[in-house]
Amino acid sequence: MGKSPFFTIITASFSRGSTIKHTLQSVRDQTFHDLEHIVIDGGSKDQTLQILKEFENTYNLTWISEPDRGISDALNKGLNMAHGRYILVIQADDRLAGSKVLEQIYPIVKSEEFDICSFPVIVDSQEHGVFLRRPIRVLWWNRFKTIFPHQGSFVHRRVFSSVGTFRDEFSIALDYDFFYRALVAGCSVKFEAKPAVSIMAGEGVGSRNDFLLARIREEAKVQRANEKRVLWRFLQRIFHSVYVPYKSHVHRKSGSVLSRVPGFGGKVPKL
Repeated sequence: MGKSPFFTIITASFSRGSTIKHTLQSVRDQTFHDLEHIVIDGGSKDQTLQILKEFENTYNLTWISEPDRGISDALNKGLNMAHGRYILVIQADDRLAGSKVLEQIYPIVKSEEFDICSFPVIVDSQEHGVFLRRPIRVLWWNRFKTIFPHQGSFVHRRVFSSVGTFRDEFSIALDYDFFYRALVAGCSVKFEAKPAVSIMAGEGVGSRNDFLLARIREEAKVQRANEKRVLWRFLQRIFHSVYVPYKSHVHRKSGSVLSRVPGFGGKVPKL
């Protein structure tokens, strides 16, 4: 058996033939080659499979296409196939933010000292514009809102062995649930200001405005499922009593709940 790769990138896909080619290209074109890319497709009927076949012999790509029970189930299938030390989730409408991203990140994480290494991501949304999303460097804030951009967070495989994989009962806030469990378990975290890891389309189920309140409700469900300390549960109830009306008001008034990064004129910002 050959040496295991350092990075595993997992992509869950379903009917993303219009975007997945850019995802695959961004991984294939990395100057750092000690990686594997695992694509779990949910049985697409569009051009997704044709595109995957075009790429399967051009770099270390493994893919399957079969029905699944949703994103959590697909990602867990990918985790069962993964051999890398650090695992990154890049969805089929995302792409890595440049060919040298993994080359730049490797020196930062190669010691494998930290369980989670979190970097910024770039969101490129037709609805909200182009903006930079950085991880929030305050661990206790995760008890109220997620602090990790999922597509910018490298998770060591030992974390999944310790706290488990993604849970099927969460269809929107599955990443928040996973990171919540990881922090409760005391996993170590390293925050970095650069480079930006990925460019997200900003149209995923967790970011769309029409899913805003559903996402907030599911985040509250995550907190109820994972938080055992009475004080934090009390504070979370207060937070939601204020946050939900505020977000509903902002959403109705402007149709946008995210801030744009000024000065980029619609171009992807560089760090």
